[in-house]
Amino acid sequence: MERRDERVACIGAGVIGNAWAALFAARGYRVVVQDPDPTAEQALAAMVDRAAATLDVAAAAIHGRLSFTTDLATALHGAVFVQESAPEKLDLKRRLLADIDRLAPPDAVIASSTSDFPISLFQPLCRHPERMLVGHPMNPPYAIPLVEVVGSPSTGAAAIERACAFYRSVGKQPLRLDREVNGFLANRLQMALEREALQMIVRGEATVAQVDAALMHGVGLRTAAVGLFGGYVLNVRNADPAAWLAHIAAFDFGRDLVHDEPFPEWTPALEAMVVAQWHDRIGTPGTTGLRERRDTMAVRIARMQDDAPPPADPHPAFAPDYRAARARFRAAAERAGATVEAHALPDQTGPDGEPLFMDAAWIGPEDADAVILSLSGTHGAEGFNGSAAQVHWLEQYAGQPLPPGVAMLFIHAVNPFGFAHMLRVNENNVDLNRNFVDFAAPLPANPVYAAIRNSLPRRTGLDEALVGEWDAAVARAVETHGEWAVSNALSCGQYEDPDGVEYGGDRLQWSSLIVTDIVTRLCARARHIAYIDWHSLIPIGDGRLIHIGFNVGSDALHRRAASWWGEDALDPATVDAQWASGTSVRRPHHHGVLMWGLRRALAPNTDLAGALIEFCCDPDAFIHSPDPDTRTTMWERWLYATRDHGSATGQMVTRYLREAASPTRRSYQDAAIAAAMPVYRRAIAGAAHWAAEDVAAECGPLVQSDAA
Repeated sequence: MERRDERVACIGAGVIGNAWAALFAARGYRVVVQDPDPTAEQALAAMVDRAAATLDVAAAAIHGRLSFTTDLATALHGAVFVQESAPEKLDLKRRLLADIDRLAPPDAVIASSTSDFPISLFQPLCRHPERMLVGHPMNPPYAIPLVEVVGSPSTGAAAIERACAFYRSVGKQPLRLDREVNGFLANRLQMALEREALQMIVRGEATVAQVDAALMHGVGLRTAAVGLFGGYVLNVRNADPAAWLAHIAAFDFGRDLVHDEPFPEWTPALEAMVVAQWHDRIGTPGTTGLRERRDTMAVRIARMQDDAPPPADPHPAFAPDYRAARARFRAAAERAGATVEAHALPDQTGPDGEPLFMDAAWIGPEDADAVILSLSGTHGAEGFNGSAAQVHWLEQYAGQPLPPGVAMLFIHAVNPFGFAHMLRVNENNVDLNRNFVDFAAPLPANPVYAAIRNSLPRRTGLDEALVGEWDAAVARAVETHGEWAVSNALSCGQYEDPDGVEYGGDRLQWSSLIVTDIVTRLCARARHIAYIDWHSLIPIGDGRLIHIGFNVGSDALHRRAASWWGEDALDPATVDAQWASGTSVRRPHHHGVLMWGLRRALAPNTDLAGALIEFCCDPDAFIHSPDPDTRTTMWERWLYATRDHGSATGQMVTRYLREAASPTRRSYQDAAIAAAMPVYRRAIAGAAHWAAEDVAAECGPLVQSDAA
């Protein structure tokens, strides 16, 4: 799965570092591997081939997302996550981690693969100890799910949360430890077992082969199935843990069954004996066959265990429905000390008759020179992700003081009707992100839509025949007009067909008027607005972000936003991959985007820079069909026409549309929140620069369409 421009740095190209890099690239990240030894690149290539075979991923795809450098600064440039896997030497790691902390982007999480050292040994030399932690894997990381995650008292909770979300996004099973201890958990358990095994071998009580057989065919199988304590409790009547503890306590907790006397003197003769047995053990199938068996069996066992994180409660910032989302937003805003206002949508209710509101929350000085504007729910049902990002920020970070001259304005549920009814459109079938045009002027033209509208199915329904009819009509239109022209016609906005797709309306909608009033009124004294409009529904990823900058004209505002999130993040060439399964050669034009409407309303005293930011959704969240986007469109049109949320069919459609817009699995939600928080942090840093440097407003071209 391609995760586009999310970059990961793997520092150290040894066995562990290369295995990490292969895994991260196999799961879709862009990975830069750094090692001071230029010959280490050869070992990286070999590791990729091995991991590709184990993970059943094309090696070429992994190689295509990997690069190698000997320069540390190059590797760290633009990284969102850093995995350090240098040799296990304390002084080396101290110097290296200090350099990584100095060179890495300020919001990157830094994880060490160290097997022995607590992270607190390295943090005193670092400027940002709050982002440093241990992410200790079992070898090989690409095959064994476990990664132990542990910080120190200096490590921030947000860094731990982001690390766990990142590891889940690559299929790992993060085990969060509560406190630092040398060797962490798995290594200490492993070492206790290894020590007892060696005690028995050197005393002639067992051989290397016998120890492995006992583990592979006995203890290891049971432990892999149910764990250590899960296995023990099944050995006693009524599966009573107290009974087991009483039993083992009676035998001094098994003291007589372990060698607690000093280890025998380690002599060359003892070493030679153990080495000889060890060679005999691996003689058949040899190290190559042994490695293949380890990797294959580990993946197979993990799949049998379903060793993804077990079903978990939803992330606390995500709500099950609009009503709960609104309650959580208002509660979080009030706890954060925000000034909150509510605007009721007239003459409309939710599926259960509940009133509908657009809410706004202001944090910071009323005369702020720069304002971070965060909007959710412009496209209704897509509001779950944006709402969660707003709630999480308000709950976790609002207590931190904003830079001087900076304020934040959160607008929740721009389209409350669509949010409540699980629709992208509003109560009048209007796409609000096509509604911000000057209706007193000539409206943007969409001649291809006018030509094909009557050939598109007009009926609504849930049947597969309708999906086929729509796809066939689109295919015929493509033959006549070309793929890009049809894609553009069906997505840029149209103003002639009130019952059609992407309808922009015949007047400014209630939501458009209210959001414009809120922004112009509360930001009247500001010269600069950093714009963040949260969206979702693009089925190419899992919680990652696409920044769509809509660069039009000059554009100093585009460059300003690019300074926060990266020029490549806002380059239209990087946006194209989302459209029409990646086959379009250029992005469709757009008419009446909210961002441009606000720019026109704020000019000339206040400028606005930023992006529409898309949370990507996993394609597996969709019910499989030849074109899940078509099915989503057809089912949404049916739900809008029927308003049938209560029947079994309506409930099924509602669940489907929810999963399409915002998957409810915890791993997706964790990844989405982890991806969203840096967007706020970087925008705040940019706003602080404007306020501190006394930058004049520069409004740019006041457009209502990016059509040429």
